[in-house]
Formats: sequence, structure tokens, C-alpha cells
Amino acid sequence: MHRTACVVYETLRWLKHKIFFFLHTHTPVWYQFDKPHTSEEGKDTLPANKEWYRISRPLYRHEHVYYHLGKALKANANVKGVALIFFMGIGDYLYTTPMLSALKKAYPQLPFYAYVGGQFDRNNSPLVGKLLAENPHFEKVFYFDGYRHPFIWKNYNYEDAFKNIPEGFLAVPVYYDYGLHVAHRVKSLFETFSLPVPEDVPAPVMYFPAEPALAVADYLDKARKGAQGKKGIIFLQLDSRGSNYVYPHMQALAKGLIKEGYFVMSVTKGGPVENPDYLEIDIKKLSINQTWHLLSLLKGEFPLYVIAVNSVFWAASAGLHLPNLGLQHWIDKKVHNLWYPNIEVVTDYIYPLLPREKQIFAPAESYTPHNKKIIDYKPDWVIKWFKEKFEKFTFSPEKVTKKSLPKRYKKQACTDILITHPKGFKKYFLVQAVFMGNARVAR
Repeated sequence: MHRTACVVYETLRWLKHKIFFFLHTHTPVWYQFDKPHTSEEGKDTLPANKEWYRISRPLYRHEHVYYHLGKALKANANVKGVALIFFMGIGDYLYTTPMLSALKKAYPQLPFYAYVGGQFDRNNSPLVGKLLAENPHFEKVFYFDGYRHPFIWKNYNYEDAFKNIPEGFLAVPVYYDYGLHVAHRVKSLFETFSLPVPEDVPAPVMYFPAEPALAVADYLDKARKGAQGKKGIIFLQLDSRGSNYVYPHMQALAKGLIKEGYFVMSVTKGGPVENPDYLEIDIKKLSINQTWHLLSLLKGEFPLYVIAVNSVFWAASAGLHLPNLGLQHWIDKKVHNLWYPNIEVVTDYIYPLLPREKQIFAPAESYTPHNKKIIDYKPDWVIKWFKEKFEKFTFSPEKVTKKSLPKRYKKQACTDILITHPKGFKKYFLVQAVFMGNARVAR
């Protein structure tokens, strides 16, 4: 019923927009709808009042907003700064970080303020504010009392944010495009802000203090002691707020990995806490950024791997350059928007827009239904593929391009991947995708 109402509502609004096209509302020259900015310079005819800098109309469901801060500065020389408005989750924020760095580099003279929704809801987490407070590109972080639109997440109500935005600041909601036609969420953000789009998708940017906090140092000491003499450390994140999912086989999976000779850490509850080779992170003692800081310190001392469902640690593992066995626990045909080359995707559905060699097909006997949309992968099968992918070879986190491949492989660049042998020498292999519960490397 919800989806039907949404479709009807959007159809009627779209028809109104098309029928009464002659009532088109003029908008400032520095932002546009569904049309990227060109090199042509326009003139802003709006009066220079406090309303000129903000989007004043609701967005349509599939509408893309394009900003150009350079044109805003030409339209009004009195721009004093940029107020970026965030209504998103932690993982969503990570995807914004490469763009935020590029934006600050492009406009170093402008102070950046962040405004974060203060409510936990389907679209927003106020914890994003803590990450922004540690981002050196932002001078101040504020919270506003916002709430989600019943149909269109882009129309999140952020009116309360304007109470604290200083006069002369551009009010810029941070939108991204997410759909089948989008190559990647990060590239979409670069397009949104009219920045040069990088050829390869840049990994999330993380910021840590020079010295670890006491809580981080305490967990670091525990992990160091536990991981001594082990094959390495495996970090688990097997719950997702977005899909309301918790992996039900935590005990069995953690115990199986320990039996294989690994020290296991987890932010998901339900593991064998009585086992000395297992360490559960208390999220009340360690913030999410402190958890990432802990992993960044450990990866310099031990082989470190991630097993995570499609949630915040997909982006985090890319930012930390950690190999990740990513459990795609539900079918999302837009998953290419979120993927990085460090992630080996375990899936019961082959995604045509993901590299075939980075997908591990899960046959019906490898999982059990969780509900109509979500599945639970069997622990033994997860362990089997972890060993297959990460014990034999270490996959380069860098994206393989045609330029980096030997001449004889350039025609098959889409199926080639760089593999680094544990002994240190490098070689290019053609990876053949076989999706019947097995994958082989042709030498």
C-alpha cells in the first residue's frame, strides 16, 4: 500500500509539473535540476535576499540536483561560507568524504559548517555529526530537528537547520543519486557538486587523532595479546540497521573461524564471549570512528580481514584497504553503487553491473531463508569461501585498469584482476567466473 501510494503521488505531481510547465520557478544560477552545469556563465536575476541561496521547492522522485559553488560566488560576491546539510547514515557519510575533500580543495577560502539531523530514523543517524566533528574540513557542526518525507528521502525536512545558518552562507543539502543508471554513489556526488569526476572511484577518507584514545589503546592491547601466534585477525560486522538484519549464526561462524586458527573480533553481539580467541567490541565504550582507528592500527601489525553484511563496513573496509568477504544478504540490483574492489561479494543473484570475478555465487544449499527478502548464509560455507579467497592470495585493493594490464590481456580487461602471491612476486591471471558454488583461477 505504501509503495502504491508513493507511485500515485509521484505520478500526479509529475503530471502537474508537465501540464503547468509555463509556471516554471526561476532558480539561482548556481544550482540546476536534471541538467549538469555547462561552461556558459549565466546571470542570476533573483534579488540578493536571504532566500536566494536555498532550494525552495520539493524534488521529484528521480530528480538530480547539480550545484556549482563557483557560479554562486560570481552571482554574489558576499558569500561568506558553505552550510552543508546532512541527513544520512554513517555509511552514506563515508561515501561523501572523497567529494568533501575535493570540494574543500576547490574552495579553500570558504569556511564549511555542517548541519546534521538529530533524529534516528530510516534516513538519518545523528552519529554522522561525531564523524564530521573529526573531519578537518569543517569548522563547526550543528544539529537540527529534522524528519523524513513519507515518500521521497531527498525531501527530508531540514527547515529547522536554517535557524542557525549564518547570513551570507550557502545552504547546500548533500544529495546523491542512487539507481541502476548510476555508476557509483561517490561519482554521483562529484557530479552533484560539479567537480571533476575521477576515472576510478576513490575510497572513503577517514580521519584519526595522532594518539589513540584510552579506550582504543585498551582494546588494542587486548587484540595484540589475543592475535599473537594466530593466522591473523578477522573482524565481523553482521548486522544492518538499514535492512533491520542480524546474522543468526554468530556463535557457529566465530567458533569455526577460531578453529581455523584466527583471532576473531566483532561489533555484532552474539559471539562466544567466553572464548579467549574472541573479542567483542562494546559500542558504548568505543565509538564507530574509534573502532576504525583500532583496525587501522592493527592492520599494520597483523593480517586483518573483514566479513561483513552489506552495511557500513563495506565502505569502511574500502577506506581502511582491508579485504572484505561481503555477504549480500538480500537482492539489491543497485549494489554496484556501493561496491569497491576490495570486496568479494557473496550472493545468490548474479549482478550484471559488478565484475563477474568479484562475485561468489551461493547455490540454494548454501543458505536458508530468513524471510521473503533476506537469506542467512551457512557458517561452513562462509568459512570455505573465506579460505578460498584470502588464504591463498592477497587481492590488490587498487582497481585494475586497461593501462595496467599486459598487452595480451587488454581485450579482456573486464575479467582480469591483479593477484599478489604471498611470497611477494606479482603476476596477472585471467580469472574465469564459474558460478556453481566454485570459482577457479586459470593460469
